[in-house]
Amino acid sequence: MINVNQQALLELLKASLFGIEPLFPEGVDWDAVLQEAKDQTVVALAAPAVPEEEVEKWRIPAAQNKMRFFQILDEQAKLVKLFQDVGIPLVILKGCAAAMYYPEPLQRTMGDIDFIVPPERFEEADSFMVNNGYVFCDDCPRHKKYSKNGIVFELHKRYSDTRWDLEPLILNGISEAASYELYGQRFPALLNEINGLILLDHIRMHFYIGLGLRQIIDWMMFVHSSLSVDSAWEEHFLLLVREVRLETFAMTVTKMCKLWLGLPDRITWCDSADSETAGQLLKIIFSYGNFGIKEHNSQRSLEGLIMETSRSGVFHFLQKTGETTWKAYHKHPVLRPFAWLYQAIRFLKNGVVALFRGERNKVESYHAIKMYKFHKKLGINYKQKRKKKVE
Repeated sequence: MINVNQQALLELLKASLFGIEPLFPEGVDWDAVLQEAKDQTVVALAAPAVPEEEVEKWRIPAAQNKMRFFQILDEQAKLVKLFQDVGIPLVILKGCAAAMYYPEPLQRTMGDIDFIVPPERFEEADSFMVNNGYVFCDDCPRHKKYSKNGIVFELHKRYSDTRWDLEPLILNGISEAASYELYGQRFPALLNEINGLILLDHIRMHFYIGLGLRQIIDWMMFVHSSLSVDSAWEEHFLLLVREVRLETFAMTVTKMCKLWLGLPDRITWCDSADSETAGQLLKIIFSYGNFGIKEHNSQRSLEGLIMETSRSGVFHFLQKTGETTWKAYHKHPVLRPFAWLYQAIRFLKNGVVALFRGERNKVESYHAIKMYKFHKKLGINYKQKRKKKVE
């Protein structure tokens, strides 16, 4: 199912996270293992368990990861203080709010800083960011992006997908946010159960842009911290995942963690998940890498096109995607009726339509259809009901 180098990486992760003695298979190519760890953004996490003769190759990338962690933590602390000083509520999403579940948070690879404010304070927060030296980079319906001191910040007005609508839980949670601490720096984040739900939904989101081990491990460490006994799942989390239709998904991901990533907890709430589906999920993770780094953009575009049009129809898909990607529409809402046309032209320009021609494209189309069926097994191919027009 997976090759010996991927097996070796899993052994490193089990050892680092849970102290499990690694059992490396024969014939490991350690240079390939290091590359896999980079593709999955887990170098610093795997490095402590690397065989002694290989340590030197891992030393620099692991150290760079840790330096980046402290840089982000420092910039996050400055951001939190700025907002708190003017009374704009915010909570940190993912990032440090995921790292806090790790035995050594410093080993978790960090990307940008995601945070959300109440929608009614969004425009005020936007102006505040710009006035305090955060350089505006880009925007979309869910968030605006800024940069400062080499760090990317994403200010969210909305976080979740409309089909898996966590937004009421998130927005209600802002006023009830808890204060957490990492390495002497405090930050606000959502209460534990909602925070865990976001980490689970983050895995679902990454199916469309490339799922890697980092997103899986974020969820696994939350489970290890907060759902390590059946009663915690049944009393505190089951109703939440049912509310957002992610129960099957949560159980399957967790079973995969028990089978292949060393999750040691004696829980039975995920045992009924299908083992074959869990194995397929692991294979997909290794084939994609973090943010789909291993997959060619055209294949991911085709796959996304087929899967999304299967769910919601061609026009609906083009319209919604166009609303997300068309910057002119963000500035001029009157252009909204033409968003579908913009996206259709964009696909043509990127060559996606051309992919339907030729033998290679038949294979890729077949793969996309298989992925759609696989999503159905995971319970994440939900079709959004269209609103009826009011006469």
